[in-house]
Amino acid sequence: MNLKALGWLTVAALMAGCQEGQELKTDLVFNPATASSEQVDAVSRPVLSFTDTTWEFGTVSAGRMLGHTFHFVNDGPGVAVIADVSSSCGCTIPKTWPRNPLQPGEHGDIEVFFDTHDKSGPQNKVVSVVANTEPSVVRLHLVGEVIAPN
Repeated sequence: MNLKALGWLTVAALMAGCQEGQELKTDLVFNPATASSEQVDAVSRPVLSFTDTTWEFGTVSAGRMLGHTFHFVNDGPGVAVIADVSSSCGCTIPKTWPRNPLQPGEHGDIEVFFDTHDKSGPQNKVVSVVANTEPSVVRLHLVGEVIAPN
């Protein structure tokens, strides 16, 4: 028997041995982005409960750097993982957020800065928090008015 045939026989034997009496389990693997609606409904996802999702900074003069921290808790039922925090423009910068999984009951903060330089008028800056939660995207708002210098 040549080596190529021996290799194929070995692979076939290993595959047969692994499959005999064993069922392939995929219930631990869940990706809501690719799951069917039945799978999504069947799995309870964690909920991030924010103290507030809108920060009203009032009326400020242009050129200031404003900062706010959004506080939240993982209300469960499972572990929450924040995949990304991004803003609607370059003037709004999410600085810090939890990079590690959050257990049910665990608290977290998302620190955001807004640069009012070259801004004027009413502002509504949006920061999107993407996670394995329900809902999968939470939008945080920084709202106020910027007055340009005369």
